Amino acid sequence: MSAPIQDTNTRKDNACQSINSVIPFEKKESTLTNPFMQIHEPRAWGPGSFEMAFPLIEAAHIGSGMRVLEVGGGSGQIAATLAKHWKVSVVTLEPWTDGSEIRHVALGEGVENQVMPMRLKAQNLPFSDETFDAVISVGSFEMIGDERPQALAEIIRVSRAGAMIGIAEPMCRTDMAPEEIALLDNENHLEFQKCFRTVEWYSSLFHSFGLEVADAHYFSQSRQWWMEYRRTARILQVERELILLDNDRWIALGMVVGRKGE
Repeated sequence: MSAPIQDTNTRKDNACQSINSVIPFEKKESTLTNPFMQIHEPRAWGPGSFEMAFPLIEAAHIGSGMRVLEVGGGSGQIAATLAKHWKVSVVTLEPWTDGSEIRHVALGEGVENQVMPMRLKAQNLPFSDETFDAVISVGSFEMIGDERPQALAEIIRVSRAGAMIGIAEPMCRTDMAPEEIALLDNENHLEFQKCFRTVEWYSSLFHSFGLEVADAHYFSQSRQWWMEYRRTARILQVERELILLDNDRWIALGMVVGRKGE
């Protein structure tokens, strides 16, 4: 079992304590089905969140007893599910809320001692070097915008040698959006072009910080998951129009996972 996470009154001190356990990197075949697709009343904050979470966690070689950093806590359902089914401790960063919803979800899943929400940005982390065994981000890293290099540098610093660092999120297939997509985005200040980057861009970013890229691809179900999001999410009508108009030309969903050197 993973070590319980302390109460919020002492969490900052403990967050700065590095762990020394060594986790092997050999990937083992999973015996799990996708528990994220079994979540009761799922509340995803973006397209394909729960669908992408499982392959990301598998690619990050997350296993029992590890301490995991999640960048972007959202509703807390990914952190709680990860803690429950993989038997890990999760520190989840959510700079836009007080963490009460995340704590409530963790309590409902019986993992309140394994999930610690913190109102922090990835660009400036209070943790000691090599604190975490793995780092993941589902549908959130793109929101950091131009400060992604700064955030990645901090994430690498707090990851132990050999740790896997992975993101899965909305991406784009080409650097330039089709003209009508760019126009719709610009006129309505959606900032898709500001936030979305290609798999190649992320791979290059990872390489520039010394990470060995272990996995980098677009999800073949990108269009399906974007359309499902369009039908079910509470989003602007213009976003629905953009998703439909794009027709799988530019917007996509992708995953990039890198390994920190020993």
